[in-house]
Amino acid sequence: MTIIPSWAIGFGFVVTVVAVAQIVVVKLRASVRIPPPADPDVGELRQELEAMQGRLGDLEERLDFTERLLANQRDAGRLEPPAP
Repeated sequence: MTIIPSWAIGFGFVVTVVAVAQIVVVKLRASVRIPPPADPDVGELRQELEAMQGRLGDLEERLDFTERLLANQRDAGRLEPPAP
């Protein structure tokens, strides 16, 4: 008759405990589901998101313009021929 080593019994116990813990966690998460937001809320949030994206686009354009102006001023001093 073969005797099962104690480490194998311990390993089996740990695997069983982890499996049971995973099942318990999944069931707890399923019972605590947050309901999806109502349709009017989603529509309002989408409108606000679109408005913010538009404002962000405007800010990006302003930043690009400012960077070009600063680069032109910086380069203008470098590109002038040296005074004789």
